[in-house]
Amino acid sequence: MKHRKLSMRNILLGSVSFGVMVVMLFVSLIPDSGAADSSSSQPKGHLVIVGGALSPDNKEVYEAFLTSAEENRDKTRNSLRIGIMPTASSTPIESASSYKNDFLSYGVQEENVEIIPIALHDDPSTKEDESKWKDNATKKAVSSTIHSYDAIWFVGGNQLNYTSTLRTNDQEDTRALSAIRDIHRNGATLGGSSAGAAIMSSSMIGAGSSLGALSDGVSYKDTYGNAEDNRVFITDGIGFLEKGLVDQHFLERGRFGRLLVGALETGVEEAYGVDEDTAMVVDYGSRTIEVKGTSGVSIFDLRHATASKDFPLAMRNVRVSYLETGDTYHYDENTYDIHEKKSYITSPYYPASSTHTDIFASNALQTALTYDLVDSDSKEVTGIGFNLTSDKRGKGFSVTFTETEETKGYWGKINGEESYAAINVRMDVTPMRVKMKLKPVKEKQLDPVSTRK
Repeated sequence: MKHRKLSMRNILLGSVSFGVMVVMLFVSLIPDSGAADSSSSQPKGHLVIVGGALSPDNKEVYEAFLTSAEENRDKTRNSLRIGIMPTASSTPIESASSYKNDFLSYGVQEENVEIIPIALHDDPSTKEDESKWKDNATKKAVSSTIHSYDAIWFVGGNQLNYTSTLRTNDQEDTRALSAIRDIHRNGATLGGSSAGAAIMSSSMIGAGSSLGALSDGVSYKDTYGNAEDNRVFITDGIGFLEKGLVDQHFLERGRFGRLLVGALETGVEEAYGVDEDTAMVVDYGSRTIEVKGTSGVSIFDLRHATASKDFPLAMRNVRVSYLETGDTYHYDENTYDIHEKKSYITSPYYPASSTHTDIFASNALQTALTYDLVDSDSKEVTGIGFNLTSDKRGKGFSVTFTETEETKGYWGKINGEESYAAINVRMDVTPMRVKMKLKPVKEKQLDPVSTRK
């Protein structure tokens, strides 16, 4: 693998005591080597892109969806009309009905919330066979009804169900998709969770893991469910988002590795990782993305990054920012407005941090950027992630987060809950080899458990 600046070296990353054994990780760093299309007619409607697992009581997100539709379509809550697209779900009526009940609880009238009859699977909870709806996206009656909606919600499930039904075999928009684009241009809000978020960008991530993507790259064939192939699966999305690439369930499932590879492969300069129960709200009028919900959105800026040409992948100078509720990103200027209740961190609270031994674990990215970097005495944080490929040996990656002159950290409490923001952190990714050495320690005297008090 070729790279300009990193030489081969061996480093000891750390030791961890487990009972009577000490596990030591020796890492050899492998030397490395040296946009979505904009619409000619800018939509007036917002996008509410949710990272999955949306709680019914997440008022912030539901209100962002409903209020934007009211304002852009000049409607009241009582007159607001919503269509729910159930297509991704294997139980379309059950999934759509759950969201319908949520909308009703936030004041939408029952007669104004409808399930759009486009699906691939039969829902066993109903007498009707919903799988017969698979071609309804081509029907004029369905598209005519879609034109009456002020907002559309895309449920979760399998995102490929959306792209296979809403586009023709020639990859042209069906009547239904054309109608959705029409109402969006005229102010209708489009929202979706999980699979409903994945479809928002022009390119779409369909499967894969962080380690699999960084190690082996990209597949253009569906790898979902194939335990032997964890490359990131890239295919066409629907393309409501003007630019960038979206991934979901982001912090919870440690997906930043696969998002980086997806962004690099598709040639986008920015990528967005939306965590669960959280939304990025895109406003084309103000050219902003605002975060709503209980977790955060990670923004990756690849404009000045460098990368190896082959895999396993090495990357340098990726800039990552992490935002939580109330924070706003101005994506044309690459600037940020932080919630007024969060203050710039001048005196870090935590001591210098140690190495993360699983940087792709649940919420490890958020911990590294906030507690361990911008709110600690550390100026650099390292995390590792690897798979053992044979007895005591493995391959993986070292990920380093570094404060620069542009890095800023913020902390505060919003509605009694702790909230962070980390802006413009440098991130470098380096392939590594792992060798585990088990070193016995002095044997300890063991007493019967029954004698312990």
